[in-house]
Amino acid sequence: MRNAPRIFGPQAQIAVVGLGAGTLACYKQPGQVWQFFEIDPLVVKIARDSGIFSFLKRCAPNAQIHVGDARLTMTDVKHGSLDIVVLDAFSSDSIPLHLLTKEAFEIYTRALRPNGIVLLHISNRYIDLEPVIMAEAKAGNWHVAMRPDISNIAQQTSGMRSSKWLALSHDPTTLLELTGPLLPGKQKEYGITQWRELEAHNGTTRWSDDYATVLPHMSIWKNLK
Repeated sequence: MRNAPRIFGPQAQIAVVGLGAGTLACYKQPGQVWQFFEIDPLVVKIARDSGIFSFLKRCAPNAQIHVGDARLTMTDVKHGSLDIVVLDAFSSDSIPLHLLTKEAFEIYTRALRPNGIVLLHISNRYIDLEPVIMAEAKAGNWHVAMRPDISNIAQQTSGMRSSKWLALSHDPTTLLELTGPLLPGKQKEYGITQWRELEAHNGTTRWSDDYATVLPHMSIWKNLK
């Protein structure tokens, strides 16, 4: 987000799927146009109107919020208008599978400029979404990089948790502008948050509206295997 002005200019158009408490709004910079897509009107009320959280009020009070399923509401976005699409809806134990199908990525592609970037927050204690995204990247001709932030025991004790983000773009030059040179994917050092190569996962089926399942990607299933 801090690199958005350098890569896309001062008036970058940014869309976020998954409002939560509205924390990402505080990455908004002057001149940028932000919009949020949130399926649950109660979440919007809590983030914007309840007074419990102030991220939206302080950082992006004029951001447009589309209430409804992002698969439907994002189809109304002008084609080729967005620079960044952020998908931040997968951290619970019940993830919206339909946001990761090939049909969903076709919607993101139509909304993005040709050099646009999709950012996915795939941190999850129960489900490993990395193979699913790699299958989509391979089939959809996306270039992809991963940025993990691995917390140590002391950080976890204080409430900090590891996170994992993926960046995808059809334009390898734009992706490289964001990531810089990539580290090998197998490195797991604490505190190193540099972008890395994403290892290929063989045998994972690309999700579609006709087929999507988390069962092969659940942590308990992988441990049993």
